[in-house]
Amino acid sequence: MNIKNILACLTSLLLLNICGFSQAQSWPGRPVKIVVPYAAGGGVDPVARLVSLKLAEIWKQPVVVENKAGGSGTIGANFVAKSPADGLTILMSATAEVVINQHFMQKMTYNPDVDLKPITLLVKLPFVLVANPSKPYSSAAELIAYAKNNPNTVTYASSGPGTPQHLSAVMLEEQANIKLIHVPYKGVAPSVSDLLAGHVDIGFAGLPTALPYIQSGALKALGLSSKIPSIAAPNIPPLAKTPGLQNFDLTQWFGVYVPSATPNTISQKIQRDIVEVLKMPDVKEALEKQGAQPGNMTMDEFQAFSNSESKKFGAIVKSAKIDQN
Repeated sequence: MNIKNILACLTSLLLLNICGFSQAQSWPGRPVKIVVPYAAGGGVDPVARLVSLKLAEIWKQPVVVENKAGGSGTIGANFVAKSPADGLTILMSATAEVVINQHFMQKMTYNPDVDLKPITLLVKLPFVLVANPSKPYSSAAELIAYAKNNPNTVTYASSGPGTPQHLSAVMLEEQANIKLIHVPYKGVAPSVSDLLAGHVDIGFAGLPTALPYIQSGALKALGLSSKIPSIAAPNIPPLAKTPGLQNFDLTQWFGVYVPSATPNTISQKIQRDIVEVLKMPDVKEALEKQGAQPGNMTMDEFQAFSNSESKKFGAIVKSAKIDQN
């Protein structure tokens, strides 16, 4: 290659960098839509609305949260996956629609590994294993002992087959070598309602959902699903401190995704600005009060995390023999 061609290539690369920088600087230039693939008021929704208010200040554009519920999160995720790749339509996802459903749903209209680009981790949210107060166990160790002496008698609630609540209980069964009876519900609210009424014995619930009931005595906490104790509930011990459950570590998490073809300059700006929001003292405090651990991942780190979580949940789904056509 002669000097003339080399200079032409360098000029082209410089122009591309300048264009990319200019694109990121001028973006968004229009209102941005954050899609939450669950009903308003659910776990993802308040976090999305908190973050959207701060992003609107940074971007100087309206940032609207739109709920597109259904299909265990797949309807909203598919909407974002098929949206224009301009960064103006963002997915604030829970765990299921990006790393769990693909392992047991036979027909999905999008491939999360191909059609969505991971931007950053928003928060991690531990589950808490809870029991109705009438039950004769007040710790995970007591539950395990009871279940071993009374196999296939303890019932557990979940918000549906293949949900993180279900898979948490499957992991508990495997590591503790016990047999429980699964009682699936259509959503978190009815599962918690039946736990409160004593129609089911135990269940995993998101810490923000369960904490008020634990504090009032309507439910009793047996252990936290994460190895790291929660700032919001420091008195609830991690399940990993229970003999036989040393490797127990499972959390629900919310992440940010965009259509896969979104330019990297825009994707990186979204990542930087969301991390900036998560570091704001008032945002950090509000999230931690709910039991959430704010994220702080680069795009590469979140890609690796998503891949790792997909493998972990895929193995649990296989063990649980979940099949949904």
